[in-house]
Amino acid sequence: MTRVTIVIPVKDEEAGLEYLLSDFERSLPIKKYDVNFIFVIDERTNDNSRHYASKLSHNIIDQKGSHGKGDAIKQAKQTLEGIDSDIVVFLDADGSYSFDGVCSLISPLERGEADVTSGSRFLGQRGKPEGMSGLHYFGNLLLSATSSLRNRRKISDLCTGLWAFTYSSITTMKISSSGFDLEAEIAGKVRKNKLRHKEIPVVWSQRKGGKSKLRSLTDGGIIFLRILRT
Repeated sequence: MTRVTIVIPVKDEEAGLEYLLSDFERSLPIKKYDVNFIFVIDERTNDNSRHYASKLSHNIIDQKGSHGKGDAIKQAKQTLEGIDSDIVVFLDADGSYSFDGVCSLISPLERGEADVTSGSRFLGQRGKPEGMSGLHYFGNLLLSATSSLRNRRKISDLCTGLWAFTYSSITTMKISSSGFDLEAEIAGKVRKNKLRHKEIPVVWSQRKGGKSKLRSLTDGGIIFLRILRT
């Protein structure tokens, strides 16, 4: 049975985690894997996120002294080195992606077709997904196009919140980003490390609750700079 470790950074996402808990319990495809979770919970979290995370895993990291998605992943990577796993998944905590989508990303890795996969909200459909703001939509298109040019490989959805990796590809990937520039750095490291990347169309829905932490213009600028210097 394929061993899968799912890493979920969390800050005030109780509604999203409640959805993920119920989705995990009813998703049949994910049952064919040996699944373990790592939650990285920001110390600034003020809701019941820890309660729902603890129903899925006892492996909970307190993110202290640093903040942001990239920093959460860096802390999780230290834990990954002591875990026997075949595949590692990065999943947003807001409930916008399902475990059926996670399975769609795992399959090409199992078949040896790729080293890294990511879920695209735009492949297989036209226009802006329902529930996505126009600013986020057009900003992502611009950043994705810039990344495609910089890395000389097409990517339709750079800012997706769903990525999967073979264990060796992620554990040897040194991450330096601290925030939402994480995905831009991953795309650049895929090029530098000569890894095979494949995008998979996935179903996306609006976050289940809470507020987005993304500051559209500020974080967009940070992501743009990360694309250029990775």
